[in-house]
Amino acid sequence: MGQGITRIVNILKSGGGYCIIALLLAQTLVVALRYVFSFGWPWALDLLVYLFFLSVVFPGLAVLFGNVSVRVDVFYAGWSARRRHLVDRIALLGLLAPAMGYAAWTSWGTTRRSWAVLESSPTYGGLPGYFLLKTCLTVLFAGLAIGAVILALRADPYGTAAEE
Repeated sequence: MGQGITRIVNILKSGGGYCIIALLLAQTLVVALRYVFSFGWPWALDLLVYLFFLSVVFPGLAVLFGNVSVRVDVFYAGWSARRRHLVDRIALLGLLAPAMGYAAWTSWGTTRRSWAVLESSPTYGGLPGYFLLKTCLTVLFAGLAIGAVILALRADPYGTAAEE
């Protein structure tokens, strides 16, 4: 994988980790304020949703490029490297790239409309910047589609030849 892609993937993966830490701290604070002091704000709950969303979206490319997704390898593990590469290419080009490309394409209109009005949280008194979450999702879909094509065009999609 190129150094630029590796750097971006690592930054996003770290960002996801930082979001988890922030989510844990914010959740503890929200619970303490609500149940100990009977005090809270609508935007605090939105903050939890935003952080959870980002902690899931940010590492998406790292999962794809690192080949660390959860799968059940009933047959795959026993196949030859050539057959695994073929199956990986079929899955990347025939399933993942079109599905994520379609998701990016269909979410683009919603994201564009969200930017046009600078959409904020649907919760009254919630956080602004809801349009940024929609943008992250559209970018994730597009990134996964492009990443699937990049991986499928490599001789060894996941660099497993060194592991054998």
